[in-house]
Parts: sequence; C-alpha cells; structure tokens
Amino acid sequence: MKVKLWGTRAMVPAPHPDTQDYGGNTVCLEIAEEGAPTLILDAGMGLHWLGNNLLKGAYGRGQGDAHILLTHVHWDHIQGLPFFTPMLIPGNRACIYGPAAELASRLLAQMHESFCPVPNFFAEGIGADIDVVEVGDCTFDIGSLHITATRLNHCGVTGLGYRVEAGGRSIAYLPDVEYLEEAHREQVAAMVLGVDLLFHDAMLTAEEYPSHRGSGHCSIDDGIDVAGRAGVGRLVLFGHHPDRSDTEIDQILAACSGNGLQVDAAREGSEYTLQED
Repeated sequence: MKVKLWGTRAMVPAPHPDTQDYGGNTVCLEIAEEGAPTLILDAGMGLHWLGNNLLKGAYGRGQGDAHILLTHVHWDHIQGLPFFTPMLIPGNRACIYGPAAELASRLLAQMHESFCPVPNFFAEGIGADIDVVEVGDCTFDIGSLHITATRLNHCGVTGLGYRVEAGGRSIAYLPDVEYLEEAHREQVAAMVLGVDLLFHDAMLTAEEYPSHRGSGHCSIDDGIDVAGRAGVGRLVLFGHHPDRSDTEIDQILAACSGNGLQVDAAREGSEYTLQED
C-alpha cells in the first residue's frame, strides 16, 4: 500500500513563502494498492494537483476509476472537486462516498454557475460517470481495500473517519475530530487500534485549544494520547492550521520527541510505503 500526500492544510489554502516545506493545499491523500482502483481521501485543493498527475495515465484516456472518501462537506474537504480535471473526461468513472446528510445536493450546490466557473460534471452527459454514495458507521470493500467508516464528533456536523486495510497493513484518517467526552476518545482509540499509519487532526496546539473548545478540532496532544493508547505504528500530524509556518511546525514536531511514538508532520508531496505482511 502506497500513500501520497497532496494537501495537508486545514480550513483554507495557504500558499506563502513560510509554508513551502509542508505545503499550502487543503487536505487530500491518495492510496494506491494492487487490485484496487485509485482511492482518494478528501477533496481539498490538493485534489486538483492529484488530478493533473492522474491525467498522465489512464485518466487522460478516459479509462480511470477513482473512489473518493469524504470525511464531511466543510469547504476545505470538497473545494477541489470542481477542479479535478478527470471528472470532465468522458469514460472516466468516479464514486464519491460521504456522510449520509443530503450529500449529493450539497456537492451540487458548489457546482452552481453562480459560484463555479467549470461545467457541472454532475449533470448527465457531461464528463465522467459519477456516483454518490452516502455512508455512516459501516464497512465495505473497494477492490482489495477494506474500508471502515466511523462517525466522529466534529462541531455538530456529520463527520466520518476512515480506516483502510489491505495485505495486513492499515492506515486511519481523522483530519477533523474533537474529544469533548472520554467516550469520544475511547471510540477513536478502538477504531485506530494497531494501525501502521494514523493521520490525525493537528490544527491546534495544547495552548490554543482551550479558546477553541467546541470548534470540532482537538489539540495535537490529544492526537498523541490517542495514538499511544491505540499502539499505532506512526502518527502523522495532519491538517495544519493555515497560519502555521514551516518553522512553527518544525518546533511542534521537535516537541513531540521522547514520547515513545514515531511522529511525523504531514508534508505535501511525501509518500509512505507499507509492505505486505
């Protein structure tokens, strides 16, 4: 299983000289696994650049098959969809999964001509064949990939976290989560138990969190606590605050040393390869 990071920021894109090392695109991951179509986690602006890369292969010929797992429909998780060029090419196929809360109509809303300068590829006869699938707490398979979707606490909206497994390896993806109760923490620790890679909400430091309690985001220390409880192989701090500079992220990462965990800070363009057992 190979994982590539195409967007690592929360809230809004952050193109700036101070964000060049860790990247400025909003959240998007790509998972490649033998026997499975392209799997994409969230559709922030990183999705545009992923799409451009996919056009070099089957997607450029109208033979691509993409499956996109959305955690929720806050704008930083869907704003890349209109600019995912493979959607405009007939013959390609895309299946978009997300929380069961009028998902299709909410995705259509941002494609309205009042807001969006590109053709509405959700309309019949334009571009790729697109399916929209609403999911809740459930498991399902996409080719050789086994997916577990779990509802998470995120500021009152229906949000999901995902666990993806194949060949005895696993990742978990929780870019937006808050632990207002111990039950929230226990639920996530059970969901991510023993995963090789955990991509976890890292938008707020412990010092910043108290003034943002109830915003739907936890602290970086919370992520470290959950990763330790669950015995994960590696924690990747993900969804950086858009105002967080590369230097500040370096300092946060340095402060995480010595806790017994392997901790990385998500860096746009980085790749992880998990070998099968």
